[in-house]
Parts: sequence; structure tokens; C-alpha cells
Amino acid sequence: MSSILEKVQVFLSEANKASVPISSTVINEFGEACKDAFKKQFTEEREDKFRVRMSNIGRPLCQLQMEKKGEKPELPPYNAKMRFIFGDIIEALSVAIMKSAGIKIEEFQKPVTFKSDNVKIEGTYDVKIQDRVWDIKSASPYSFDYKFGDKGGFDAINTNDTFGYVSQGYLYGDADNSDFAGWIAINKSTGEWAVVETPRIDDEHKQKAIKEAKEKVKALDDNVPFKRCYEDVEETFYRKPTGNRVLNSVCNFCPYKKPCWGDEIQYLPQQQSTSSKPKYVWYTKVTNPRKEPDDISPE
Repeated sequence: MSSILEKVQVFLSEANKASVPISSTVINEFGEACKDAFKKQFTEEREDKFRVRMSNIGRPLCQLQMEKKGEKPELPPYNAKMRFIFGDIIEALSVAIMKSAGIKIEEFQKPVTFKSDNVKIEGTYDVKIQDRVWDIKSASPYSFDYKFGDKGGFDAINTNDTFGYVSQGYLYGDADNSDFAGWIAINKSTGEWAVVETPRIDDEHKQKAIKEAKEKVKALDDNVPFKRCYEDVEETFYRKPTGNRVLNSVCNFCPYKKPCWGDEIQYLPQQQSTSSKPKYVWYTKVTNPRKEPDDISPE
């Protein structure tokens, strides 16, 4: 078990039994971090100019091209702001807990710059512990289980890295002349912690992540013509093909679905569902439409 996770679990278990000592410095730092998070999410102006950063370079090239071109993204749902500030506050809380658990935080929210072959990418990493850079993530229950928890791990994150966590982490480490250690994740729903470490021998992963980041920067600088990185997929319902086609899982998270797919795309109730409240799905082609009650002939 990671020493970080073990120390956190011991500290929180002790806190369940009785009050635990927490320094006034840690309490004040946590308060300031919460104030900064609130101001950032509600009062700071969004940066209009597109910039490549370590936090976005791991995303698909087509998404970055859309953003650079100035295409209008989807407006997030009203509760998105709550999710964002939850993430900021959980991150601040996790640092306060780690410090109180006796874990030495050598650096916190340190700005760094990656420079190589005329490529410059800026970012701010979360923490450095024992001379290694760690990224802190607040995760939904599903993401926690299947990315960071017992059912996940480095290979699970690396295989389905929709948000570019791997590139982000290795760029942080390289820019700081340190090793990227991995992720410290907190389940937003249950409060559970998980620690996912990078492989002991990870030169191949690091070199690949940095190479891909540099290639994307060059493609954006050269204004390479837009091309979708992913295609739609065949829809299945109860593991059976429906004849319809839908967006793949990566495109589902992209805020540029409309400008990318145009009139091909429709956000419709799941076409084969008989539920009165079916889930909604992004369709690229509907050849087997939903039958409404009036369309169903009596037997």
C-alpha cells in the first residue's frame, strides 16, 4: 500500500475516534484556497485567446483545432460550476489532510514550463512529495472505481485517456526535472482515497506522451487541416445491434459535437428503449427509429 494512502487512512481513522491536532497554518491555507477557488469559478474572466497548456494538450487534436478556430462550444449544464468548485475544494482539502497526516508537501500549485524543439507548454502541477510530482483528481464513483480504484490503475488510465491525464502528468514532471509519480484520487461521493503510481520503468510511456504532445503543438502551429480523430460506432441495445449509429465515448465528452458533425448529429431518446424516461443519446444515423405508443399495433 502506498505510504501516502496509508498515512491518510490512519489519520482519518484517528479523526473518527477523537479530535486530532491540526496547525493553524494548515487551517488558514485551506481557507485561502477555498476563497481562491470561489473567486476563480465565479468572478474571474475566461481567457478568450486559445493557448496550449499541459491541462489540455492530452485532448484529441480535433478538439484542440476546434477550440483554436474559435468554434462555439456547448454550454455546460448549470450544475457544471458546482462540479468544478467541488473539484477545487476537494483538492484543497486533500492537501490539508495530507499535511495534517504528516506527509511533507514540498511544492504546491507550482507553475512550470516545458521547452523542447521550439515547443513551449505551460502548466501548474498540484503537489510534489518526496521529490516526485503528483496530480490530484476528484473523481465520480464510476471514474474512481474504473480508473483509480481496485478495478483501475495506470494501464486503465493510459488505455482510455479521454482527458489527457498521462500527457499532462509526464509534462509536469519533465518540466520540473522530476519524476511524475502518478495520481492521488478522491471519490467525490464516498470520500474514499486511491493512489495510482506510474510504472517503475516508465521511459516508454513518458517518451510517447511527450512525443504526442509535441506533435499536437506542431500540428496546431502549422494549421494542419481539420480531421476527426474518431468515427461514430454501431449502437447496441442489450448487446444487440440496433442498426443505428452513435458517437463514440470520447466524442461524447467533446463540447464541439455540433460544429464537427453538423446536421448529421441528433440528441434523441434511446431509440429502442421502452422506458417512459429513456436516456438521451447522440445519434449520427437513425435507420431504426423509436416506436411511439401510437405506432405500435395491438397484437
